[in-house]
Amino acid sequence: MEDNMRIIAYAHVLELMSEYAGLVVTAHQGRPGNKDFISLKQHWIILRKLLPSSIDIEFIPKEKVFTEETKRRIKELKEKEILLLDNVRMFDEEYNFDPSNSMYIKFFKNVIKSCVNDAMPVWHRAHTSLMAMPYIAKTWIGVRSIYELKALSEVLSEPGEECGIIMGGAKLAKTNYLISILSRMDGFTGGLPGQLIARVKGYDLGPRNNAFLKKKFSLEVFETAKMLVKKFNIYHPVDFIVWENGENKHFHIDELSKCNGVIMDIGMETVELYAEKLQEKTIRIRAGPLGVYEKGYCNGIVLTKRIAGGGLIFLGGDTAAEIIKYGLDKIILSTGGIMCLSGGAFLHGLAGRPYPSVDLILKQNELH
Repeated sequence: MEDNMRIIAYAHVLELMSEYAGLVVTAHQGRPGNKDFISLKQHWIILRKLLPSSIDIEFIPKEKVFTEETKRRIKELKEKEILLLDNVRMFDEEYNFDPSNSMYIKFFKNVIKSCVNDAMPVWHRAHTSLMAMPYIAKTWIGVRSIYELKALSEVLSEPGEECGIIMGGAKLAKTNYLISILSRMDGFTGGLPGQLIARVKGYDLGPRNNAFLKKKFSLEVFETAKMLVKKFNIYHPVDFIVWENGENKHFHIDELSKCNGVIMDIGMETVELYAEKLQEKTIRIRAGPLGVYEKGYCNGIVLTKRIAGGGLIFLGGDTAAEIIKYGLDKIILSTGGIMCLSGGAFLHGLAGRPYPSVDLILKQNELH
């Protein structure tokens, strides 16, 4: 977790903001039922290492969050003092915002003097910890979110033919997002979306890969993919790296029907094809790994080097983790690229969808 781009970025934000006020920080980790749905105590331990020793950060566990003791601590906060409250998703109210009966609003109102919504990675969700802020106190957008909003604005201001998006990872983005995004710009695929698009175009990817796709994606997703390739310009990989019989082998897409291995990465012909097309684009968005980067399959990194420079935008999650693993983050940033913490939320905005908590901030004067 100490290499997590998000926690490092927000450590810098907290360091900056704590110069001017005592801070109460809310955040989430995982979802109920998932292995990563945990307390934020280990996040607190890491933040203590990342922040200067002059900044005091205290952790408030779930059972103590909504107590008079915590309220007293908040009122006593001074500059360079931070309270990190436990995982907001541990409270049922997080998923059901009701301003007329909100524990958050009742507890924090007249205790918190100002609010900062710097959580663009979850802006596509109308969760209580975000929606309650304008009801509690005057609310602003945070510096990190402004940085990413500017990147989104840059994309939306460019003509669609000047933009391209590389979609990888382990799932297909929401249909309504894809329809809006691909109606504006060309799509390039890798990872499982790349295999899916190739499959619905009629390619035989070999028995093991065909079976895996059938198990991984529902019939509805297959139908969505078929609809997308009929309506939009979507590129799929033309060659792959396959793990077969204990070794890596290269297969052109027309030869895959003969293989009984597992696709691990895009091939170099695909890298060359995508690079040639994308180098012509002013905006180049990367959303999701193109291969199993955790096991050293990094042709997506090779592609990244080919299309580096201004206008290259990386979206959060595994895409950022892949770049950091191979030490490209500093190179990307120093050559004019942008690394966003938001992934799904960026796509949400790119598709023209509203951000509920931001809309509320814009009309907050009506709430008081």
